[in-house]
Amino acid sequence: EPKRTQTRVHGMASLAAFAPSLAALRPKAAKTSKVSKAVVAERRTDTVVPAISTRRALLGGAVSAAMTLAMSPGPAAAKDGKNGVYWIEPKDGATVAQEFNVKMGVIGYELAPASEGVQEGTGHHHIVVDQEGGYVEKGVEIPFDATHLHFGKAQKEGTVKLEPGTHTLTLQFADAKHRSFGKKFAKTITVNVEA
Repeated sequence: EPKRTQTRVHGMASLAAFAPSLAALRPKAAKTSKVSKAVVAERRTDTVVPAISTRRALLGGAVSAAMTLAMSPGPAAAKDGKNGVYWIEPKDGATVAQEFNVKMGVIGYELAPASEGVQEGTGHHHIVVDQEGGYVEKGVEIPFDATHLHFGKAQKEGTVKLEPGTHTLTLQFADAKHRSFGKKFAKTITVNVEA
């Protein structure tokens, strides 16, 4: 039995020569009798390092899975009460040229071209110019005319041309059939168009 113990101890010394960090993790045996040394050597197996590695792997896997879930958009994002549209450009009260760029955003839904048909959780932008009350009621189809600009190819930006003066612009989100999502998906700003 002592011969067997010496072989394991030599095996560990050999391991320490190639991987000192692993050997440092192993507890050192106290000076005891040969019988006690044999018991300590029997306890000193490679299970200490794999246990640490296993814990780290499990913890790392759990953290990775949690981060993936937290950062992945999903259907829950559409039910958080913060859905809607927003203007990136121009800002409310901005003074703009007669032809100016617009940039638009949406939260909780995805942009999709009208040509792809009605799909749950998707739609596209419209700009309603100088409409009293601003938004288009939910379910009402947005007309095709000079004061209702359609961005049916799922554009996030475009160009608008207006006569000089003060105008209200309502960003309105609607489905592929141009049916409005209502007040919750509308945001009105005022712009001053230079002469």
